[in-house]
Amino acid sequence: MDIFTQIVEAIKNVSWLTMLPAISTILSAIANICVVIIAYCALHTWKYQTRAQKHMEFIDELTDTVHEYIQAIAAPIQILEFVKIGIQAYSETESLQGRNIENAGVIVYIEKNGKADQIQLNEYLNKVRPIMSRMNSLAVKGQVLGFDNYKQCYDACTMLAWSCGQLEAFAMLIGMAHLNWQNQEVKQFLDKVMTVDAKTIKENLEKQNSVFLGFVKQTYQILLT
Repeated sequence: MDIFTQIVEAIKNVSWLTMLPAISTILSAIANICVVIIAYCALHTWKYQTRAQKHMEFIDELTDTVHEYIQAIAAPIQILEFVKIGIQAYSETESLQGRNIENAGVIVYIEKNGKADQIQLNEYLNKVRPIMSRMNSLAVKGQVLGFDNYKQCYDACTMLAWSCGQLEAFAMLIGMAHLNWQNQEVKQFLDKVMTVDAKTIKENLEKQNSVFLGFVKQTYQILLT
């Protein structure tokens, strides 16, 4: 029995010795695979972090620009409010004097004060325009960065810029003191531009800013998870 046991043990020893090179090769292969997997995961993580960092830097820049634009456009909106108050006062005066000419008060105001108001309004709009151009450029750039639901951000920036366009149209009109006010096209243009209202512009800015900030919040939640 002792001899038999010795033979079995000898066979076992020989078997393990024979398998050691194969086991070593397998372990080495597994180790190499693990190294590749770890390297791949590290590369993937690095790429994701780099991409997320670029996206956050872009969002920060666009957010700063949007807020700068909203602050800058506040001054021309205030001028618009003052001009509309003046126009309203002239309209009431012309009505009291019995002049039934359509838009008589608007026309008289433009002829007397329009050019000066246009100059003042454009002085402030000139400070808004470069900020608006930067905002528009960033909004276009963001289209290629692969953000989720980016359309709502792009549309919000477009509508924010639209408010400046409204003010520009109003400034152009009040500086035209020598138009043929009886011309039908001029009347239509006058009626359309006179619908430009400070309250409406403020409401649009507030609404679009809310949409924009909603996109920013959603994007940060995605990038930081």
